[in-house]
Amino acid sequence: MKTLTVREAYDWLYVDEQSPIGLTYMEWDNLLYFLEEKYNGENVVEVGNRRLRFINLVGVIQLNTVRIEILPKINLSHEESVVDRRALLNMLSITKQLPVQLNNQTISQYEKIDLSHLLAYLFVTELYKAIKRGIYRDYKQKRENLKHLKGRLLVTQHIQKNANQSIHAFCEYDELSVNVHLNQVLKAALRVIFPFIQNSNLRIQSMMIFELYEEVDDVYVDTNMLRNIAINRQNQHFKNVLALAEAILKSKSMNTENNNQIAFSFLFKMNDLYEAYVGECLSMLLAPTTSYKLDLQHKEKRLLINIRSGRENIALKPDFVVSKIEDNEAIPILILDTKWKSIFSGTNINYNQADIYQMYAYITAYQTAKRCIILYPNVLERSQLPKWKVPEVIPEKYIELTLIRLDQVENTVADLGKVIFSKGQLKI
Repeated sequence: MKTLTVREAYDWLYVDEQSPIGLTYMEWDNLLYFLEEKYNGENVVEVGNRRLRFINLVGVIQLNTVRIEILPKINLSHEESVVDRRALLNMLSITKQLPVQLNNQTISQYEKIDLSHLLAYLFVTELYKAIKRGIYRDYKQKRENLKHLKGRLLVTQHIQKNANQSIHAFCEYDELSVNVHLNQVLKAALRVIFPFIQNSNLRIQSMMIFELYEEVDDVYVDTNMLRNIAINRQNQHFKNVLALAEAILKSKSMNTENNNQIAFSFLFKMNDLYEAYVGECLSMLLAPTTSYKLDLQHKEKRLLINIRSGRENIALKPDFVVSKIEDNEAIPILILDTKWKSIFSGTNINYNQADIYQMYAYITAYQTAKRCIILYPNVLERSQLPKWKVPEVIPEKYIELTLIRLDQVENTVADLGKVIFSKGQLKI
C-alpha cells in the first residue's frame, strides 16, 4: 500500500496512474466523495485540474489502496517531514486530541511514523497491555431452559416451555461473560484498523487479541453503545484504549455500500487545533500565579453603538485576554490572537492588513489593554517582526507580531513567556 504525505495548504495531490506518488482515477473519485460527504460546503480543500491540496486540515485519510497523511506546514525549508509530524503530535497530545499522553521521548519515537501507523500502534499496544492485566468480564443476564434450577424460575415461561418436560426448569440468572459492550467496541475498532497494519509484531499481537476475544460478538457499534459504556474500578485500565477505539470508530466511514474505498479518517481543523494548543500553553504559563486571569474567546466587548437602537453592535471575540487581578477585579491588559499562517513570503514579511485592523479594533475597545499580539507559528527562524505604536493614545498602546515554536510544549511556553513577561511581571 502506498503512503502519500503532503503539507496542508502547500503540497498538491495529483491524479497520475503511472506514478507511485499519484492517485488513480478511482482513488481520486472516492477521495472527492469522502470530502464532499464529510465537509460539505466547508473550505477544507482547493481543487484544480485533477489535483487538490488540503486547506486548514491535517491528519490521515485511509483508503483501501492508499494512505494520505496531511501534516502542518512548519518545516518548508526541508523535504523531511519529521519536524512537521513532531509539531502535530505535540499539539495533539497537549490538547488531548490523542487519548494517550505523549512525552518528548515518545514523540521522538513516533515522529518518523505516519499517523495511520501511529494510531494503529498506539491502539494495539495499549489494548494488548490492558488485556495482559486481565480481560474485562461483566455479569450478563441469561434465560435458559435447564435441567436444574439456577437463579430464579420464570414461572410463566416455564409452564409454556415445560408442560411435558418436568425435568426442565426455565430460569433467569446472571453469568460472568466477556461478551460485553466494552469488549465488543474494542474488537470492532481492531477489525477496522487491522487490514492496514503492516508491522509484523503488531499483526501478531492483533491476531492474539482476536483469539482472546473469540467469544466476543462482532456487532455494529453506534453512538448509544459508546455512550452507555461505564468505566469502573474493574475496567479502569481500559480507559485510554477505549478512547482510542472511539476515535477509530467515530472516524470510520459507514457508507461502505456506496463507497468501499474509504476505511477511516483521523482529521483535525488546523486553526482550531493551533488555538487550543496555544490556550493550553498559556494556561501552563499563568497557572503558577494568582495575579492574572486568562479568558478564552472573550465576548464582553462590542465595537460600536447603534445610535438608533442604542444597542452595542459588532461583537469582538479575541482568542485570549489576559487580565490583572486588582481588588478582586479582572482588568484586561493584554490581548492575544492566533493566526495559523506563515507570515513570510519567501524572504519577505507578508502580514495581512485585515489582521492588523482587527487588532486595532481590539486594542481600541479594550481601553485598559496596552498590548495586542498576533501569534504566528515559527516556520522560519527570523527576528525583528513589526511592532506598531497606536498614535495619539495615552497610555501608550502597541500592536505586535511574534513567532512561537511548536516542536515541544516547553519551547512554546518559553516563547510565550519571553513575549508576555519581564522579570516575572507582564510587560506593559
